[in-house]
Amino acid sequence: MNVKDTLLTGSVHVNGIDIAYVDKGEGDPVVLLHGFPDSHYLWRHQIDPLVEAGFRVIAPDLRGFGESGKPQEVEAYDMRTIVNDVVALTQHLGIPKAHIVGHDWGAAIAWMYAFLMPRRVDHLAVLSVGHPGVFGTPSIEQRKASWYMLFYQFPGVSEQLLRRNGWRLFKEIMGGEGDHQRYPRELAKPGALTAALNWYRANRSPEAELRVEGNFPPVLAPTLGIWSTGDKALLEEGMTGSVKFVKGSWRYERVEDASHWIPLDQPEIVTKLLLGFLGTEKAAAVPTRRRRL
Repeated sequence: MNVKDTLLTGSVHVNGIDIAYVDKGEGDPVVLLHGFPDSHYLWRHQIDPLVEAGFRVIAPDLRGFGESGKPQEVEAYDMRTIVNDVVALTQHLGIPKAHIVGHDWGAAIAWMYAFLMPRRVDHLAVLSVGHPGVFGTPSIEQRKASWYMLFYQFPGVSEQLLRRNGWRLFKEIMGGEGDHQRYPRELAKPGALTAALNWYRANRSPEAELRVEGNFPPVLAPTLGIWSTGDKALLEEGMTGSVKFVKGSWRYERVEDASHWIPLDQPEIVTKLLLGFLGTEKAAAVPTRRRRL
């Protein structure tokens, strides 16, 4: 990672792996969890505003990404293992309870963290990815949209095809979205691409779908779901259908003019939504089309 692409402040060995992280500010803690193929740097537009609003912000590089450890075994990326990474990190930092915010795979981890560790969650905010109870039984339309998840299931083959011809296929899958110019550089580092793809192999294989549990503990925390109209990979049904798994208050925000990478495409809107939801009085009204369920 280039120096200009990192905000990291520390690293710790927890749960058998080195986890790099940002820890900035004081006040109520907010944990920001990124997804594929990002790092803590996804949240660069939200970290300082949250700190300035009086929050303590923790943004880790989740295992397999950024400057954190990258085990090559598929089983190292089971979601419960990654939830335990977050638990261990927050315990190390002396945080018994926090606001949890996640995007993409980070949202999937945030959902699981919230229903497995309810006493450790204040508010929950999830971007793009709905509750695993919805995504675990996707519609045919959602299966078509997430075709790439099946492509990622072939160890060695996927890596070779994604790298071929200057990462041409990977760039086509990304479609110019997110930090698309930076991702190939990061994924080209030793072990990085396999580690990133192992998230899908451990949790989104056809075999893994057979293991989806039907009875999830309810999410007790107040929950904010954010989805963007330009998301090509995830349908709105995944987020709106999540309400039935939330026992706490539920709020849904539909953001226009943003791809899957909402924190990058609409940073001011995401920041204001988070500030308002997490209880600060500094949030102003934002010009989004909103739908509350």
